[in-house]
Amino acid sequence: MHPTDPVRRVMTEAVLSIDVDEPAGEVLRQFAAYPIHHMPVVSDGKVVGMLSSADLMKLDAFLPRQGTTPIDYLNRHMRIDKMMQKPAITIEDRETVHTAASLMAQHGIHALPVVNRQERLIGIVTTTDIINAALHSATATTLDQPVAPGDQHGGGSRLQALEAVLAAADRYLSAGQDERLHSQLLKAIEHAKRLGPAPPPPAGSML
Repeated sequence: MHPTDPVRRVMTEAVLSIDVDEPAGEVLRQFAAYPIHHMPVVSDGKVVGMLSSADLMKLDAFLPRQGTTPIDYLNRHMRIDKMMQKPAITIEDRETVHTAASLMAQHGIHALPVVNRQERLIGIVTTTDIINAALHSATATTLDQPVAPGDQHGGGSRLQALEAVLAAADRYLSAGQDERLHSQLLKAIEHAKRLGPAPPPPAGSML
């Protein structure tokens, strides 16, 4: 992956969404039924808001502990348009991965609904999608780096660069994914990619 690649190359196409006019309790049911953390809210196919598992955690303090179920309670007392984050921050599928990452850092969010030119929802891109794509690219590049003579462990600089990428990604995922850590991760990936491709193996090599 390169930062100038279009978002459509790293986005998840099978995106679960919910209509803004659905009963509010349906949000709880969907998050419980599927392994998701973000869900776009749509109206007539266009994104009007965003829901996250963090939004549901905020509701927990207001949900009843006995009597009516949380789903029934939300159906009676809440609307999705009051629960969701708005206005929705979206990105077109032709925009770059760098633009997506910049938007996430700027707004302190971890997912962007991806839309086409008609503003219709076609996917979602998350910080995890971007990191996975970047790590896959960096790993492929660093593992192709030629091994220095006498280095039996895969090349010191190659291994160190890969370890730096993994360490930066771990900090980024576990410490709030702020803009400073995002910048450190991008620098580590770019350093790993600059190591260059490997030459072809010598004739008769078993590799």
